Amino acid sequence: MDKALPTSRMQRGSVVGKTLLKIGATKSKAMVKRTFSSKNKELLQNEMHEDVAKAIFEALGELKGMSVKIAQQVALGMPFLPQTYLSQMQKSFHQIPPINRALVRKIIKNELGEYPEKCFDTFASDSFGSASLGQVHLAIFGDEKLAVKIQYPGIKKSIESDMSILKFGLNRVAKGHDVSHILDEVAQRISEEVDYEIEAENCNFFSKNLAMKDIVIPKVYKGYSTKHVLTSSYLEGKSLEEFLKSNPTQEVLNYYAQLIFDSFFHSLYGLKTVHADPNPGNFIFMDGGKLGMIDFGCVKKIEDGFLTDYNRLHLSLMAGISDEDVLPQYCDLGMVDDGSHEEMLTFYRETIKPFDSLYMEIFDGDFYDFKENNDFSKRGFDRVLEVQKKQFEAVHKINQEFIFLDRTLLGYYAMFERMGARIDTRDAVKIMRDFERDVATKLVVNYHDK
Repeated sequence: MDKALPTSRMQRGSVVGKTLLKIGATKSKAMVKRTFSSKNKELLQNEMHEDVAKAIFEALGELKGMSVKIAQQVALGMPFLPQTYLSQMQKSFHQIPPINRALVRKIIKNELGEYPEKCFDTFASDSFGSASLGQVHLAIFGDEKLAVKIQYPGIKKSIESDMSILKFGLNRVAKGHDVSHILDEVAQRISEEVDYEIEAENCNFFSKNLAMKDIVIPKVYKGYSTKHVLTSSYLEGKSLEEFLKSNPTQEVLNYYAQLIFDSFFHSLYGLKTVHADPNPGNFIFMDGGKLGMIDFGCVKKIEDGFLTDYNRLHLSLMAGISDEDVLPQYCDLGMVDDGSHEEMLTFYRETIKPFDSLYMEIFDGDFYDFKENNDFSKRGFDRVLEVQKKQFEAVHKINQEFIFLDRTLLGYYAMFERMGARIDTRDAVKIMRDFERDVATKLVVNYHDK
């Protein structure tokens, strides 16, 4: 039988304590080895990193819940970590121990008032997949196939203890960088996802308002959903891995990448809300040219004023305006701290401009081919590393809302690289220009009304 999730403060504290001691012992052992061993120092350093990484992610596996989110978010925020940490994060995505059957039945009974065999016509005891902070089971009710997502018990209480392991371990191996602000952001995002009632509202919002005929969003069954159980229609289709293994044609690859790309811009400018988790597992490649979108726990709502400034900036960059003219726009967005003109311009050129050219590369023409530019993500991470070396203390002052949107897009671009897809950027640019025109029109109308 699988070990149950430790939920009490004492149980989780015990896991945390053992892990911190193990990390400390590993560091001490490494110092001794460096003094007396004849091995290459870099090799010894890599061995130490591997031991610490294993200790961190073994503990997270025992605590459950955090590992998926770490794999999805930390690697994006901390590409400067040693490769062994990034590799362990990717492994953790596939190695979360499942909730045992008895506990699954207990959770369903506590949340829905009846055991699963009473709630549904059939209920699969074994999960068919991992989800954000939980696992998903297939059920049937009448002629409907349902996906029943069950949250790991004690997740909300676990966040603080789990993050303490990460902060202790990663702050000691992040090449001298302070990673607390990144980990705080991860913790905040996860805290927003532990209430499945909010996720149900998000799902219903997108189902009602995202008017894209080939995007399929599951129906939520309110009577079978609570804060910790979410029941929705089951979407038949392939994961990204299964889809790619089916050897789709270039035309089909381009088609699905285009749907994902367009859905971001339609959501951002049409709904001022984005599905902000670029995990490939959140997309289901369905028959008939349909694309399923699932897991609406991480949704970002965008304020009007920010979106207006954000859009104006990107249109200005597309138009090729000078550094001098773009600087005030970055100041308005809170991306550059007040200082002398020379200081602000230097900060822009060294810290922000390297990313401008990468972002604008996508929009240089009417199409962008990720098959021909399959090093896009690598170049992005290389630029992050360059910036971290020059201006690390300034990087984490950057407007987090700005970074959140661009990071979501970069996650999608990484998917397109894997797909080797070619996207058409014209509709996205038209949406941006239409938005700018609408903003200008409203300003004129408001002026005359006064």
